[in-house]
Amino acid sequence: MTLSLASIFGNATGYRVPSARTIKLLCSDGSYEDGKKLKTRVSELLAAFVIMISWAPASHALPGFAQQTGQVCSKCHVGSYGPQLKEYGRDFKLFGYASGDDQNHLPPISLVALSSYTETKKDRAAPLPNYKVNDNFASIDKFKLAYAGEIAYGIGTFSEVTYDGVKSMIAVDNVDVRKAFNPTIGGKDVVLGIDLNNRPTAQDLWNSTPTFEFLPNSNPFGPLPSASSIVDAKLAQRVVGLGGYTMINNTIYAEATVYNPLNNSMLKRLGIQNTPTTDTYDGLLPYWRIALQHNYADRHYLQLGAYGMLAKRFPNANQTRGTDDIEDVAGDLNYQYTASEVHFLSAHATYIREHDQLNASKALAKSNNLSDHFDTSRFDVSYSYKDKWIPSVGVFKVRGSSDKGFFKTPSGSPDSTGYIAEIAYAQWGTTSAPVNWANIRYSLRYVGYSMFNGNKVGATGNNTLYLSVRIAMAPFGAGVSR
Repeated sequence: MTLSLASIFGNATGYRVPSARTIKLLCSDGSYEDGKKLKTRVSELLAAFVIMISWAPASHALPGFAQQTGQVCSKCHVGSYGPQLKEYGRDFKLFGYASGDDQNHLPPISLVALSSYTETKKDRAAPLPNYKVNDNFASIDKFKLAYAGEIAYGIGTFSEVTYDGVKSMIAVDNVDVRKAFNPTIGGKDVVLGIDLNNRPTAQDLWNSTPTFEFLPNSNPFGPLPSASSIVDAKLAQRVVGLGGYTMINNTIYAEATVYNPLNNSMLKRLGIQNTPTTDTYDGLLPYWRIALQHNYADRHYLQLGAYGMLAKRFPNANQTRGTDDIEDVAGDLNYQYTASEVHFLSAHATYIREHDQLNASKALAKSNNLSDHFDTSRFDVSYSYKDKWIPSVGVFKVRGSSDKGFFKTPSGSPDSTGYIAEIAYAQWGTTSAPVNWANIRYSLRYVGYSMFNGNKVGATGNNTLYLSVRIAMAPFGAGVSR
């Protein structure tokens, strides 16, 4: 029996596809195993990646779409480089990565290389293998192979395989596959969509939620606060979710997705690091999302939203004493101001509250309390000048109950407070660039702490200076003529 995407999603006849939107790469972290099996594992994962983006029946060639839309990076992205989305970028994702100008017939494969230098105020207690306790340069921090665009039958995807050069690991990274329809119902313009992804919030349209937040506090050598919620990267690439979404009258957005945890065998095949004591989850994990958006006079854009998730967790994969019950509830805000073609302002905020009912952890002596909670809040603002220079600042805070067994900090507190300051420059990505199929982004970032894992004393020792260069290119883009 041959199962095709057409049989799953149906024919798009009768539904209109919106006009040209742009295509652009986003970034996130990945992981994999090391050793002599690297070459074999790379072949396996690349084969899985090809299969993943080639579900259409063999009798149908993939549609042409390298440089799918004909738009430059700045049309969709603040500062001519991802992940910050403008209106065109959000629409392109909303409509399933499928719209374009039909001027090319090449696959939308992109390559992204990241090099970095990291310096922390205080040396690491234990350096990573093959690196120093401080002042580390990674010539290949990350290398990504990404497929971003239409597959067939109006189905589109943003999917990545990432090689982690610091850990010498490779894995399937963020995957988001979607199909959108655009009927008119009751005189209202409606978008209806089906989405398949492997990380909660990877499907989100806004840069306030965790997966594609603009100023993530992460790099392979810098210290990070210990507490993170299940909706905030803890389940990344460890689940697969299927859901539906709608946008009504370009104003009201709603989504519901159900995630299924992947077993250890599948995680290993995908290159995801796992140990016998990694937390596992019981049953399905529901995720929900609602949002309102409005554009005022084509200058001011405002979005207000909420999202959340439920889960039952086996602490340390121990199933002998039941589960912990986890509830995440979050709110978010996005604001963008278009002053002119030269000046653009963007701001994002999110607040996540996690409540943990620790019945299993308490019984297994993995927590001191029967219940714990912690709150995570983040806010950032960035300014784009001529879609080239992007200075940004952000603040973050974690506050929670005290529990040495659960949070595993010396003080028992998860509390951390800090700030991020960054200056970035995008070399190309505008209409004046010599090519529209490549871009380079340089950034200098500083992360500072006034409290780290419950301690103010010594918190500044975790301050981190991070320099990076990202090179992104679509190798088939040079073959497209317009």
